[in-house]
Amino acid sequence: MKILVTGGQGFIGKHLVKILAKKHEVSILSSRPTSGKNIILGDITNRELILKIVPNFKMVFHLGAVLGTSELINKAYEASKINILGTINILDGAKKNFTKVVYVTKPNVWLNTYTITKQAGEKFVKMYSKYFGLPSVIIKWFNVYGPGQSFHCQKAVPFFILWALKNQPIKIWGDGNQTMDLIYVTDAVRAAVLISEKNTLNGKTIEVGSGIEITVNDLAKKIIELTKSRSKIIYLPMRIGEDPGTKLKAKNKILKNLGFKIRVNLREGLTRTINWYKKNL
Repeated sequence: MKILVTGGQGFIGKHLVKILAKKHEVSILSSRPTSGKNIILGDITNRELILKIVPNFKMVFHLGAVLGTSELINKAYEASKINILGTINILDGAKKNFTKVVYVTKPNVWLNTYTITKQAGEKFVKMYSKYFGLPSVIIKWFNVYGPGQSFHCQKAVPFFILWALKNQPIKIWGDGNQTMDLIYVTDAVRAAVLISEKNTLNGKTIEVGSGIEITVNDLAKKIIELTKSRSKIIYLPMRIGEDPGTKLKAKNKILKNLGFKIRVNLREGLTRTINWYKKNL
């Protein structure tokens, strides 16, 4: 089928496009000029464009968003324009021809700009599903990591690896006892594609993670071990927009019922990721 991916040139988007392209005709909506096959130059905030192109597709994976926690506290207007109004544009375009919307979000447990805008997007997807019958599903990816993750906002895995490879102090905000649910990027996108194919899941919200918690402290220690680093851990006050003591663990019951299994465990995934950064830093 014809599928549109917003945010298809991002870290996770590239992996998603790669797996989708094995079976489908995939186009990427890109806000920056780039070369490549099936690239549509445009922005999700361009309402006229979105209303024109989205109805031409059978499905749209909506990953496009501006990311950040503390980075977006003072950018509420800019983030809302992209993350909320951009999502409404996608939904209005989809409504014209009942294009299925796969809306990607995250566990929204903090109070910050990114969380608020993603929660708003979720609610609009649910509203369009309930009142307009728009086929849609919401996917909550937990802590996705892997090769190619950028440094434009604070993500634990790439930064911990960067500091470890340089034998620099690994910075942890808070006491490090907060937990994450880390899932390797190829597992995350496999799960998303599987979910998108099941029309019985329309209107539902599906959590996607490994189902295993790890503390930030243990993650840092594991990365130090795998990189054979001389880095020491230092502790800093919590950043604005994040809460101490956060516990994250995905509920994977629906995925398990679909027969989905994690293929890349944490040690293997971190090793692959570390090797990629060694070559590409």
